[in-house]
Amino acid sequence: MEFSNVNWSLYAIIDKSFLGGRPIKQIAEALLEGGVGVIQLRDKTGDIRAFYDDALALKQVAAYHQAPFIVNDRADVAIAADADGVHVGQEDLPVPVVKALLGKDKIIGVSVHDLQEFERMAGHDPTYFGVGTIYKTATKSERNATGTAIIKQVRARTDKPIVAIGGIDVANAAPVIEAGADGVAVISALLCAPDVRTEAEAFIRTIQQTSKKKRPI
Repeated sequence: MEFSNVNWSLYAIIDKSFLGGRPIKQIAEALLEGGVGVIQLRDKTGDIRAFYDDALALKQVAAYHQAPFIVNDRADVAIAADADGVHVGQEDLPVPVVKALLGKDKIIGVSVHDLQEFERMAGHDPTYFGVGTIYKTATKSERNATGTAIIKQVRARTDKPIVAIGGIDVANAAPVIEAGADGVAVISALLCAPDVRTEAEAFIRTIQQTSKKKRPI
């Protein structure tokens, strides 16, 4: 996977607990057809076999659309499914260990919630930073919302891709892009929408319109 060609604009995190029984592969297909550039699989249930099976399915769909497929937390599942990368948090395996396990040709994303975490993670040279929680969200209820200030702070310190996360929907995505994020990572606003493809298309329109306004004339 050539990292420089990744479209970070809309990064969909698929968690089956939000799908209401809908087929995960079908949802991923609709999201990618709607313009999603990166797919991540998130599974906090602890059912490792189901996680692996879903990873195989999503890897296939993402590869067809030439989009990166990322596994949340679990380097072992990423290796087994030949995912394009792993996203790790502050309490997951250390980035150097993940790099050693997956190899240098894989995408490694890290979550940062403040500048202290950013400085600590920046030294490990990840592929991209997941920054947030930007807005309050039930998905990360234990985290305080930071607002867009943290995006500006991180943007001033790195030229690596920044993907903002936390309570982002179509209505509040523009300030996130204006603050310097390359894209938004979304769970509930996409997965709970009546039509996930239509919602993805709405996100893409907002992101593209905001990005155009940022460009110098």
